[in-house]
Parts: sequence; C-alpha cells; structure tokens
Amino acid sequence: MDLGKRKQMILQAIVEDYIATAEPVGSRNIAKNHDLGLSAATIRNEMADLEEMGYLDKPHTSAGRVPSQLGYRFYVDSLMHRYSATVEEIENLNSALHQRYVNLNSVVSVVSDIISKITKCPTVMTLPAVASAKVVNVKMLMIEENLALIVVVLDGGSVRNKKVKVSGKITYREIDAISDFLNSQLAGLGAKDIDESRIMLIYGAMGQYKDFLKVVLDFVLECLQNNITEVYVGGASNILNHPEFCDIDRARDFLRFIDNRENANKVLALTTGGDSDVKIIIGDEAGLEEMRDTSIVLANYHAGGILSGKIGVIGPTRMDYARIVSSLETINAQLETILTAVFYNEE
Repeated sequence: MDLGKRKQMILQAIVEDYIATAEPVGSRNIAKNHDLGLSAATIRNEMADLEEMGYLDKPHTSAGRVPSQLGYRFYVDSLMHRYSATVEEIENLNSALHQRYVNLNSVVSVVSDIISKITKCPTVMTLPAVASAKVVNVKMLMIEENLALIVVVLDGGSVRNKKVKVSGKITYREIDAISDFLNSQLAGLGAKDIDESRIMLIYGAMGQYKDFLKVVLDFVLECLQNNITEVYVGGASNILNHPEFCDIDRARDFLRFIDNRENANKVLALTTGGDSDVKIIIGDEAGLEEMRDTSIVLANYHAGGILSGKIGVIGPTRMDYARIVSSLETINAQLETILTAVFYNEE
C-alpha cells in the first residue's frame, strides 16, 4: 500500500525527531514542533495506521512511537533530504585529509579515523586494490636461522610481507642473490605474466633453491591475485556514544564482532561491484545476526581507474543517515583526488 502525503510527512517527522533525540515520538510533539497543519488527534490516528502498516513500532514503556526497519527504509529511499556540509566542516575535512602520505596504508589508516570522528560511528575500510596490480619489488631477508621474511611491494604503494621457514641452509649472501634475481624476473609483471614458462625459467636458473622459490612465487601470486586483504577499523569505541549500546553485553558483542577482520570484510562485501553510489543497509537486511540492530552506510572509492576500495560506516538504526551519506560522499571525492595525485601524479 502506498503512503499518502500526510502519512509520509508524519513518518518523516517521527524518523527525524527520533534520530535527534533517541526518545519515542508522540503526536503532541509532532503537532507542536512541525508545521504540518494537522491536529494532534489527526496525527495520532495516522500514527496508529502507520504502526498497523509496519512503519512504526510502539515501545512497551512509552506512549510514543519509533521507526521500524520498514519505516527507516521508506525514509532513506523516499523522504530523506540531502544534507549540505557547512563551509567549516568542509575546510576541517580538507585540512585533515591533505597530509603527507607515504603509502596506501597510511592513507587508509588516517582516513578511516577521520570518517569515524566526523560521523561519530565506527568505520571499516579496505586497503585499496590496484587494478591489474604489478610487482615493484620482491625482497627476502633472513631474520634468524631457517626463518626468512618475504616483502612484496606492488604498484600504488601496497606492501605485503610473510614469514616463512627455510628448509636447508641458505646463507645471507645467497638470499640476497635470490632477491636480486627474482626482481630482475618479476619487476613490472602482473599475475597473468607470471606464467609457467616464466616460473620454469626461474627454476632453471636457480634450481638448487626450488623449494624456497616456490614458496616465494606462491606468495607473490597471492598478493597479485588477492589484492584486497587488509581492513582498517576506525573508532570502534564510538558505538558506545549511542544510547542503544549502553548495555555492556550488547556493546561488547558488537566490539568483538567488528574487531574480527573477517567479519569486517563480510560487512564491506555488502557493497555492489564497481558501483560508486552510496548504499544503505538497515538492520537484518545485512543478513548478519550481529548487525541486526545496526545500519551500515557503504561506498566504493576509486582513483584514476586504477585504485579501488571500500568504506563502511556502522551505527545504530537511529543513525543520522543524511549527514553520514553526505560526509561519505564528500570524503570519497577527496580521497579519490588524494590517491590519484599522490600515487599517480595526476591532477
């Protein structure tokens, strides 16, 4: 059933008042605070209809109403006004974002914290992946006897490392020679370039180290083929600022869930492909039991058609959707500019 204009105005007033106060909203408050041209009695009747239709819930301890998941969904899809950031907010954001970054990790770490501070909600963000990533450098270091560190640097500044056991005796000089040779063979190559013929060439030249080389090559290919693995969580404790999470057990369960990087990846996986639009997921739409009382605002970000990653802001279903969407869109645009300029020298 379609909502008439009067019901839509009342639903919008209830959602926005509840977002602002975290208190159930009554008909008298709507009549007093919103110029709808309706009496409290008329508003009360419409609210009863909205509750019956599933757009509102009535807490047991209050005469007022709160939005249901369906109510929030209708609001964000049809009623939410676009929030315009103030000049001061934009200037503060630009100042915080335009720092000197040395690699992708530092960009993501700083930006996820900035988003969390602005939205007052936890933020999850992936390290950017490079489309058709290529090897810049492969380095092996002996950190102790029979234990080596493999460091792989990809274009765009992404750095991955892994400790591996070394069977047999490989000296420090030998491992340096292996590093130099692998760099001569792999620098500038992507996953599709490291084919069987290239691998056999490497084995043929340094066959005595084949077991170790296989471990290194497997890790290099893993880095190239799975180039979104690292997730940053910023401001997780901000969830405690919301009255919905004043219950210690509830807050602890959420913090345990989001602190697990695999779970954070599940949240970010709710974004769609290369779509750059902001996506809002409310309550159990996420299909994650631990997120049933939260909403997630998600976006993909890009830079010059080369870098791509994901950002998510998590909060209670009562979150200020309009402001968070606006903040995320503004940050997204700035982030693309920063990544493109810093890592690809483009304007």
